[in-house]
Amino acid sequence: MPSLAIIGAGCSGLAAAHELSDAGYTVTVFEQNQQVGGRVATGKQRGFIYDYGAQYMKRGSPISVKMVTERFRLADLIDIAKPVWIFDRDGHIQEGNPVLNAEPKWNYCSGLHALLERMAQGLDIRLQTSIDHLEPGPTGWRLFDNQGKDCGEFDRAFVTIPASEAAELISKSEIEKGRREEICALLEKARYNPIISVMLGYRPVPQDRPYYALVNTDKDHAISWLAWEHEKASERVPEGTGLLIAQMAPHYSHGYWFSNDAEINSDVANRVSSLLDEPLERPFFTDVFRWKHGLPAEMADAERLNALSMPIGLAFCGDAFVGGRVHLALEHGVKVARQLIG
Repeated sequence: MPSLAIIGAGCSGLAAAHELSDAGYTVTVFEQNQQVGGRVATGKQRGFIYDYGAQYMKRGSPISVKMVTERFRLADLIDIAKPVWIFDRDGHIQEGNPVLNAEPKWNYCSGLHALLERMAQGLDIRLQTSIDHLEPGPTGWRLFDNQGKDCGEFDRAFVTIPASEAAELISKSEIEKGRREEICALLEKARYNPIISVMLGYRPVPQDRPYYALVNTDKDHAISWLAWEHEKASERVPEGTGLLIAQMAPHYSHGYWFSNDAEINSDVANRVSSLLDEPLERPFFTDVFRWKHGLPAEMADAERLNALSMPIGLAFCGDAFVGGRVHLALEHGVKVARQLIG
């Protein structure tokens, strides 16, 4: 059967891997990190369980719904009960959109990463393998890692990493110059905003609220998103504690990117207390994670790109083409896989 390499084990890559495996392809997934998932990431420290990337999954098309509720269903699947409210640059908090809040907000007691771990089962995944470039082989593409090691030859290659990294990969690859430049130009149209995620653990539990999270709608506050992580499930935190997650706005993340974690924790904790008008105790647990490719700010045109690349056995999918929602990334992986099969 045809062999296919998938570069990147995020939502799109894993969804595409199953679609292609179902169609009879022999699929190998290459992932540069120690685990699958991309921005679907769950931390586990000192009794806390927290999603420091994507926060939950919305209901999408029947494709992603079936993945969550049927094919990859897990026993600890939950729908976050409380709504998401909104706030503006001045910190004025009010109720959110009732239509959006009526939709499911899916997650897992053990963290959103549980879905990606489940999807990874049964797949041939090579972790900690960073693909540096591609070279044409007798039947397809030969992959080489960043140490120059030959990772094998495949009939097709499926690229699902962030667009800027994909452009760098293609720029180093042996592809006819004109086509290579066109592919890179289309990939470079995608732009990502950085995000600093800050986890703040409190004892006692912060004040109970009628909402699960707050989102800044005018995009002019230092805090972009603030969530009560312990509202997802009681198993998420040690008894008698609460955990707030603040995801910081792009302008804040740019400005504090190289600041040390202690400075960020202190500053963000003060900003959270001010926004909530609540005299929170000093957090006894903190964690900071910096997302270089946080959320797509501008998207690339997948249709034009794949029309150009599929004739030479390359395909592209991922959040660079559809935005930062988990269900959209899953669905795009399936869509492009079906185009490749077709």
